[in-house]
Formats: sequence, structure tokens, C-alpha cells
Amino acid sequence: MSYRSTQNEVGLGAMKHRNQGKLLSMVKFREIIRLYELGYNQTQIATSCVVARSTVQDYIRRAQAKHLSYEQLQGLTDSEAQAMLGKCQSRQPKYDEINFEPIHTELQSKGITLALLWQEGIDHQEWSVSYGQFCRRYNQWKGRHNLSMRQVHKAGENYRAS
Repeated sequence: MSYRSTQNEVGLGAMKHRNQGKLLSMVKFREIIRLYELGYNQTQIATSCVVARSTVQDYIRRAQAKHLSYEQLQGLTDSEAQAMLGKCQSRQPKYDEINFEPIHTELQSKGITLALLWQEGIDHQEWSVSYGQFCRRYNQWKGRHNLSMRQVHKAGENYRAS
């Protein structure tokens, strides 16, 4: 690896972090969907559009959930497309309050993942946070609640032989 390529990678990394958490332009979003429909993989798309692979994954998942193709996106205005994808800047409070108790209960079922529950919440407009933010908030909630089953054993009360 040459010095020049290392400098380019550092520059791209810094650019990625500077835009972290900001709304992706609809031009880039349309380009992500176009490249995906052409058969490029998520890593190639992320490199081409200079975004994180998780961002590519998020936008592809949102478009698939709404059955949106590149051609359909071309017919929509930016605000219409953002509203359909749950990515519009709303005038709601910045911090969506999410009740994680039913989510935690549903996660106990086989085949249920945080990604499925997040997408369901987006579809029902219960929240408008990104998948990464949803996972972080869930893990913070889980950490604040003592969800383990602590068992207190008194000496000599129970005997277990191996």
C-alpha cells in the first residue's frame, strides 16, 4: 500500500465521520438504489457513494419494504421519497420515546430480530430513528433494567451433584 492510497483512505474516513447522522441526499439515495438494481454489492455501492455499508443496507431495506424501484423514485419529488422511506425531517421532538418492554417481549419469540421490529415500527410510523440508533437505545434500555434472573442460594439448602 502506498503513502498516497493511505492518505486517500484517511481522507474518505474523515469525510464519512463528518457527515455521520445527517440525512443522505436523495441524489445519493437514488444512486444507491440504481446501483443495487444493476447488481452491485453493498460494499461496492458504499465505496462508490462514499457512505457506510450500513447506510447502503438501511436504504436498500427501506426501499424494499416499500417496494420502491429506481424508476418509481425518479417520479417522486425528494420530499415525497423521504416521507415514503421514513427519512423526512419532521417537527417532532428530536428524541423519539420508544417503549422497549413490548419489543423485549417479542424478541423472545423464535425468528424475531431487532431489524424486523425496527422495520415494523418504521412502517407504522411509531418512530423515525435509524436502525443503528434503535439498537443503541434498546441496548441502553436493556442495560438500565436488570433483566437477569438472580437466584439466591443459602449454604447447605440445596445440594447438586455433577
